[in-house]
Amino acid sequence: MVGQKTEAEARNASSGWTNEIHELAYGQPMDIIGVLKKKFNYSVEIPGAGRLVYREGNQEYTFPVYEENGAVVVVGVPSSMRVHYFFGWYRCGLNFTDEDGRRILPRLETHLRAEALNVRVFERGAEPLTSFDFYPELFEYQGRASELLEAGGYTWFRDYGSIGLVHEDYGLEIGGIKRDQDVKPVLDILRAGLPHWHHHHYCYHEGDMEPGWTVSVSMFPPKACRSGQCEGE
Repeated sequence: MVGQKTEAEARNASSGWTNEIHELAYGQPMDIIGVLKKKFNYSVEIPGAGRLVYREGNQEYTFPVYEENGAVVVVGVPSSMRVHYFFGWYRCGLNFTDEDGRRILPRLETHLRAEALNVRVFERGAEPLTSFDFYPELFEYQGRASELLEAGGYTWFRDYGSIGLVHEDYGLEIGGIKRDQDVKPVLDILRAGLPHWHHHHYCYHEGDMEPGWTVSVSMFPPKACRSGQCEGE
């Protein structure tokens, strides 16, 4: 027994994870996720529909997340970031580098797979997006948006002019909204029905073929507002 303990201690010293290896050497199960969280000081939680929160040190990232064909899909770029100062969390400008992605995204996959979930990461296409690159599933979202608006009391042609696809942002644009007071309700309907699309903005267009307000929602951060006066995330 003395020799076995000495051998175990030698293995522990070489690994740096003394307690975890000690438990493994004596036949006790080791919680790999717990070990990783303890060593790297991070946490993962899904506080509500469409949102996954990753915290590391005093930084917090919110990622869009959704289910598709039996898999949990994590969008490969966070939609927002907060930092912790003293007694609270404060929103700040998003700073998510390639190095952050290489460190954080595998941890998210490992965490979710430990919960016996099928996981994939959905990353934005390479730049620049060509005219031949598109997401055909956006046509399904287009139909869903029409149904959501209809259920909310908004009818095509009467209340808005079109539902356009925005492939570069993985989103939709509701164009030709005639009344100012309809902008926020339309936006609220879309955000509630598509909770993993965290980005939104709205613009007013004058003199176009489709004058009026345009409400845009997307899963990836928008490249830019097309034209007009824009407000939103």
